[in-house]
Amino acid sequence: MSKMNVVKNIWLTRLLILGTLLGGISFAQGETVFLKGKVMDTDDNWLNDATVTLLPVNAVARTDGNGEFALEFTLEEPLEERGGGGIATLKVERNGHSTRQIKIDSMDYFSQPMPIVVKLKPQLMVSSLTGFVVQMDPKNSIVGKRTGTDAHFYVYIPESVKTVKAAFYISMHGIGNITTPILQKFAEEEQLALVAMDGDPVKRGVASVTVLEEHIKKLAEMCGHPELATAPIMTFGHSNGTAFSASFPRDWPERTIAWVAFHPGFSSYLQFPNTEQVPALVMCGTADKYLLNARQDQTVATLRSERNAAMCMMMEGGVGHGPADAESTWAFVIDFLKASMRVRLNDDGSLKPVDIEKGWLGDVYNFEKGGRQSLNVASYDQYEGDKSTANWLPDSTFAKAWQAYGQTSPEKRR
Repeated sequence: MSKMNVVKNIWLTRLLILGTLLGGISFAQGETVFLKGKVMDTDDNWLNDATVTLLPVNAVARTDGNGEFALEFTLEEPLEERGGGGIATLKVERNGHSTRQIKIDSMDYFSQPMPIVVKLKPQLMVSSLTGFVVQMDPKNSIVGKRTGTDAHFYVYIPESVKTVKAAFYISMHGIGNITTPILQKFAEEEQLALVAMDGDPVKRGVASVTVLEEHIKKLAEMCGHPELATAPIMTFGHSNGTAFSASFPRDWPERTIAWVAFHPGFSSYLQFPNTEQVPALVMCGTADKYLLNARQDQTVATLRSERNAAMCMMMEGGVGHGPADAESTWAFVIDFLKASMRVRLNDDGSLKPVDIEKGWLGDVYNFEKGGRQSLNVASYDQYEGDKSTANWLPDSTFAKAWQAYGQTSPEKRR
């Protein structure tokens, strides 16, 4: 910051203090005005890549991986009340969410002692999906909000699928969405059903997955695929949705092919009983405040050591709580799920038990070094590092994909 800007900011601070004492805020012409805040959805998930625009000055900022933004503009002339009321409008936009426009009535808005919080409502699922809404007891949920009673169940099955080979269960918490084109292509290629669950009673995990059985059976009947009710499954959850993805291997380890925890909020979900029996991919961003608070990478290393868990960690250098690039994230998740199907799924739909020694191993990420890292991988018998804590990878194909993903810039992972 230049000496002139330092002087300007000192004077701006003095003006703010004086304005507060006089009962209002005064900004001098030519001064730089700052506004900091966070954008979240209505479930308190931090939203990255949201666009924040201040009109009429047209100052623009984007949220980072933890949903935070810092907007600034120079006050060339006083902001005056406009025809629609207020002196300015804060417009917040993000794909998949309803746009919010916040009317600003006075300059006092820019002097709030704490960063502002803007919540965006997720857009509803497209009506073309087969599904229904049912009332459930929110106390079934094991984490997070327990206020709403609506539970949503949706399914997508490509027309080319004659018999569902497996189902991919996704929590609609955070980035979970079965209308994503890359997932629908995955479903067609592998003859899968995509199942989405939403609502406070279900999307953050349930005390027992038995409460979901009747609703999955109803989905199977509605879509004309009765085999869906008993098909082997894979699961995905983002943030607190990790409790959702971990609930199924906890209760149905014999039926769950693999599960994915994307940027989990806490570590406890990863440690549910039986989860070590099922291949797991845990993804964390090194700039994610939840990782810094819970150190899920250490939890994964402990599970590998103490339970010989079929688990691997992917540390995304410089990435926050949201994905750096959603399509790249899904492509990597799909690589893992395909590998898990290769080593576990029999033609008749039964599952082979995990054989740790037939997999591959990858080095543990060096957290102190930080950034993106190229980590060694090798077959179990050829690996020279500490096998007890090394990341477990289902096969050689995924081991190479895991190694490449971890060393590539997020914007180049397509």
